[in-house]
Amino acid sequence: MSAKEEIKDSCCNTEGLTKSTGKQDKGVVHDTIVLTIITLVAGLVLGGVHHITAAPIAAQEKATMEAAQRAVFADADSFDEVPLDDAAMEKALADNGLTRTTVNAVYAAKDSSGTDLGYVVDSTNSEGYGGDVEVMVGITTGDSGYTVNGISFLSLSETAGMGMKAKNPEFMDQFTDMALGDSRQIAYTKNGKSAANEIDAISGATVTTNAVTKAVNGALAAVSTVEEGAS
Repeated sequence: MSAKEEIKDSCCNTEGLTKSTGKQDKGVVHDTIVLTIITLVAGLVLGGVHHITAAPIAAQEKATMEAAQRAVFADADSFDEVPLDDAAMEKALADNGLTRTTVNAVYAAKDSSGTDLGYVVDSTNSEGYGGDVEVMVGITTGDSGYTVNGISFLSLSETAGMGMKAKNPEFMDQFTDMALGDSRQIAYTKNGKSAANEIDAISGATVTTNAVTKAVNGALAAVSTVEEGAS
């Protein structure tokens, strides 16, 4: 092959390579544009779905919370959230050996005239056998001491036939109208309760009993802390 032919062949190869590269570049750009459009459309769809479902979900959560509040404080007409002193609350929990208990919220329970009747507390303990145990606790306060009106479970994922027995009336009813007198904490026993502040443990589910008890005790500590701060 002559020198002229080699130069011509080289030019042809370069031109073909350029055209091929150009086609590839156009393909990449096209694919990028398509993916961008798909991403934008998907984002808009998801945003629309979230906007549509957010309100019903929030309404359902509010209804569930209000039902739990009324279940433990039937005499109250309204529930107003109480601002919490996080440092004071943390100290109160630690002082009572409740380092794995969290007070999520405290509500002042009021009658139709706005008079304070007591408190409703959302409390969680993380020592359950199946994870967090979250309860709503109604507490009436007065000169004669604290009375636990009752408890309602917001979260309980214990073992069926064992820890889930915490939802049985035989266990839950122990917290109904439980007058504590001078006591500010509840204890559980495996040998039969003999004091006003004691409950019987669930047979074979001590871990769950302990978690529920500590969640309730967290609520009691929270009420005590709120009242001390208000005095």
